[in-house]
Amino acid sequence: MKRPFESTQTNYVAFTGASETTPWLRHTGWVELFRDRSLAIIAATAKQPAPQWSRNYLLGQWQGIPIWSSAETEAQLQIILHGLDLMFDRARATLDRTPYISRCWLNTFAKDAFWPHGFRVIPSFKRYLAIWKRFICFVFRVLQYPPRQRVEVYNVRLGSNEVKMMQHVLYLVGQLQLGEDGHVSDSSDSEDSEPCGQDWYHNGETPSDPEISDIDQDDSDTGTDEDAGFGGDEEVHEDRTSGYEGSDFSLPNGYWLRLSEALFQLSMMFWTHQDPSGNMSSSAIIYYTAVMGIQQQSLTFNSAHNSTPELAGLIWIGRLLFLEYALPVYSYSTLVYEWPCRDHYPSQPDRLDAIRKKYLIRGCYTPFGEIIELKAFAKSIVKREGIPGNLSWDPDGQSFTIGHDKKFKISEFCATHCKTIKLVQERVDEMMLGLEPDVDTDDIQDDLTCRKAGWSFIQATENKLADIWEQLADTLRSSSFRGKPFVKGTEWQVDTCIAYLDAGLELNKLTFAASHFSGGLPGRGTEVATIRYINTTLAIRNVFFRGGQMIIIISYNKARASNNYAFYIVRYLPKELSQSLLKYLAIIRPVLGFIAKRLKIPHWSESEFFFPDPSGRNRHLTSTQASGILRSLTQDLATPWTLSSYRQAALAIAKRYISTLVEKYNFYHPTEATNPLRMFAAGAVHHPRMLLTSYAIDKALPSRLQPELLEMYYRLSKIWHDWNQQFDQKRVQSMDPATCCQNQEMVLTNPVILERQPKRSKKSSSTMNEDTDKLGDGFIYNAQHRILICVSCGSMIQPGVKSFYSHLNSVHRITGSTCKALMERFQTHDLYPFDKLHIPTERIPQIQGLAVFKGFRCNICLETSKSRYFTISGNKIRDHLIIHNLDIAPILAEQQKKFQSCYLQTFSSAKGKIKYFEIEPS
Repeated sequence: MKRPFESTQTNYVAFTGASETTPWLRHTGWVELFRDRSLAIIAATAKQPAPQWSRNYLLGQWQGIPIWSSAETEAQLQIILHGLDLMFDRARATLDRTPYISRCWLNTFAKDAFWPHGFRVIPSFKRYLAIWKRFICFVFRVLQYPPRQRVEVYNVRLGSNEVKMMQHVLYLVGQLQLGEDGHVSDSSDSEDSEPCGQDWYHNGETPSDPEISDIDQDDSDTGTDEDAGFGGDEEVHEDRTSGYEGSDFSLPNGYWLRLSEALFQLSMMFWTHQDPSGNMSSSAIIYYTAVMGIQQQSLTFNSAHNSTPELAGLIWIGRLLFLEYALPVYSYSTLVYEWPCRDHYPSQPDRLDAIRKKYLIRGCYTPFGEIIELKAFAKSIVKREGIPGNLSWDPDGQSFTIGHDKKFKISEFCATHCKTIKLVQERVDEMMLGLEPDVDTDDIQDDLTCRKAGWSFIQATENKLADIWEQLADTLRSSSFRGKPFVKGTEWQVDTCIAYLDAGLELNKLTFAASHFSGGLPGRGTEVATIRYINTTLAIRNVFFRGGQMIIIISYNKARASNNYAFYIVRYLPKELSQSLLKYLAIIRPVLGFIAKRLKIPHWSESEFFFPDPSGRNRHLTSTQASGILRSLTQDLATPWTLSSYRQAALAIAKRYISTLVEKYNFYHPTEATNPLRMFAAGAVHHPRMLLTSYAIDKALPSRLQPELLEMYYRLSKIWHDWNQQFDQKRVQSMDPATCCQNQEMVLTNPVILERQPKRSKKSSSTMNEDTDKLGDGFIYNAQHRILICVSCGSMIQPGVKSFYSHLNSVHRITGSTCKALMERFQTHDLYPFDKLHIPTERIPQIQGLAVFKGFRCNICLETSKSRYFTISGNKIRDHLIIHNLDIAPILAEQQKKFQSCYLQTFSSAKGKIKYFEIEPS
């Protein structure tokens, strides 16, 4: 009897022809494996059950017959998923107690070549755990069907031992359902529930940003850092010592313990599967790699590039479980044959080595070895064909789209850059309470090589900054903040102090955004969120002053050959921002700590990190929090930014516009015969690089961060900042009708221009609705709905002088007489506030000026309750369908027109005021 993959690996080309599919699909054989089978059913079977699924779940139609997953199975899966959480918690506790060298060997797929990078928990581990959960859900759903139906519908066979173990798991689940061991926790509380159970990435596409790509073994990464520091050595130290840290884990009790141990045994039965012929196509895990290759929404197969992240996830899960298999911290006492803990083995390294060489090295006859080769083949295709494009520029070169719908406008990009710096300056001035200390960044002295713990430029005696914060602290008793005094009589006013602390937290977020935007090309989230401004015992700080500017130096491993093996990336912050950040670090931040101690706030603590966690749960910002800061700051843009999307956008702009401004010059390999460094090197009978790296080394700087390299980074940061500033100035002065900015000089010389503009607009636009009135460039008054629309924002402006001024000044940076003239014009119109607007209930013609969105409409709501439900999120419309108790997969619901796409508009794009209505696009 042929195994599922056997024919596809031997005679597949003969059946399909060499040119029918891509090399990736020819190699995997997925097309032949699922030939004449429903990809919709297979994809739906691999879905995690949502908490609301407690009834029969329709997977799809097979030869006209509905295929259901029973309500009993769906309820059992809820308990099994909780058991998997307990299993992974136990495996992570084992990882926490494993020495660094052992974790390095675990992470090495070569037989005897040591790879000095320890296996560890990585930021994407939650998505990786979700892969295994979907696999377990898949096999248990398949188990409920007879063996013949499994082959007909899925083309999969489960081993007899695997089936017996799965039935034992179901027995334990049944005992828990009978109440033998308490209630099951609500799976909706799990952070790995439905969001990770959906498509891992929208439409099966994976981001190409290296921030979230898997960690690959690279021989070039085995070098050592002779100048470790600037954040690099603490990371290594934490990685080396994490194996000896304590853990809060404790074993569960009763049937939960038995279930988690049984699930682990079942998992290892899948991972240790071996075939007498060495053909891994009989492995359920290898079969599941084909299931992972199906895009759940489009029901097509993933490309090689889009397959590598999930294959990397399986590899990570395999290593974690094999570590628990080889060296568990706790013995498995509830199994038929007790599984001893690691202390039972006379030599734990020998035990790990034996398991590793049998199951985990490249070329072994196991599912793990097969997945390694599959991932290696996928990466070879990606290396040959390149990473798929993810960005498209508009013809005018002024905007571009990343992915499917992430729209970026260069005008917004540069305006946000300048706006953020201005916001930091304004907030710092506000929190200084009118105090103007004599602080000049040009006078700041700093030592880039001092490693003394607790030291920074603030402690340097020549800078006179150590006690300067006391000047502000002394003024608190006689000062007020936002109209309220800090002290009344002898009592500190808690409300004022809390408001000041809250303002400090907001300033901390703004300083992160401003430094991230203005320091040059942006770094990765793990770098920019962990910047120190004070030395620690483990690492030198990242924040320094040089030449009157604040600089941020980060030690990094990648691309070190391109910068003289320096390990250092340097970002210069603009001088005006440096001045504000100096006041923040030296004065405002110590005063915040002073006030917090006065109020005895328990979670407030001094931190060596530039950007501490606002919630107080962590020592510094997380990448998720950093993305949230950028998203909140840019929520009014066409596409709110995140760390990864901003990084992509910044690099796209740099490649198109900044590259022509950068002088083509390599400081360590000068080629011109007249170059002074080349002449000096010739006179010293040396190569220029030897001269720059071995002779006359400035001891005030790290040996791999000499003035020549600093000069290169200074030029890059300056070009970046200057370009953003100049582009924004041109935007402000532009007369482009697509923007909402006026030329201020024309307004000053001819103020009547604002009065005449509406008439010209009406005559020149034949498509303008009769009840709309253009107000200058980019503003429309809609008389029918009585709203004022900002065309640039695609949203209404709330009526009121404060709203008008805030929108013109903060969003579009329109000031002076232009701002005043527009505000006076706006006030001549009868405007409805948002809460009095009538939201259309029927489809209406497109409203000129409001943004148009492609979204979804729930047809069931329309048919049953005559109400309307709209959203622009594909995931939200699918989640919404659950309330209608359809008992069908979302894919089938879309095919049956339970919901459909449409065009939408909303009067306001402000958070909490988005109410979509359907339109006929013009």
